[in-house]
Amino acid sequence: MLKLTYSDADLLIEQLNLSVEAMVAQRSIVALRAGRPLMVQPGAGSFALPAILASPLAESGLEMAPCDYGWLEITLQGTWLSDDSACAEGILVVELGAALERQIAALWQRSLSWVAAPCSQGG
Repeated sequence: MLKLTYSDADLLIEQLNLSVEAMVAQRSIVALRAGRPLMVQPGAGSFALPAILASPLAESGLEMAPCDYGWLEITLQGTWLSDDSACAEGILVVELGAALERQIAALWQRSLSWVAAPCSQGG
């Protein structure tokens, strides 16, 4: 399962060895014990990758669209968890198959160094 955590300051993409159902159950228990609301609903989330890094995903069937010069926006459909249904902060959990999830997490990790030094990437 891929876990995309959206905060006001950052995005974190992780691959976890959990099912969506297990993640929702864990978060529900935490929210219940903390006395906090938890909204669970179908949702989508996006993140950007340099087009050159995203190219291995071209045959994956993922939704991709240009978002800036040399960048592609990858949109994933999954389950959105948040404390407010209108909030842009929360967690999107998605099951795509272990191999594709590993690939996406690795490409996103590589993109972090790309953002830090785009001129040195040869693109």
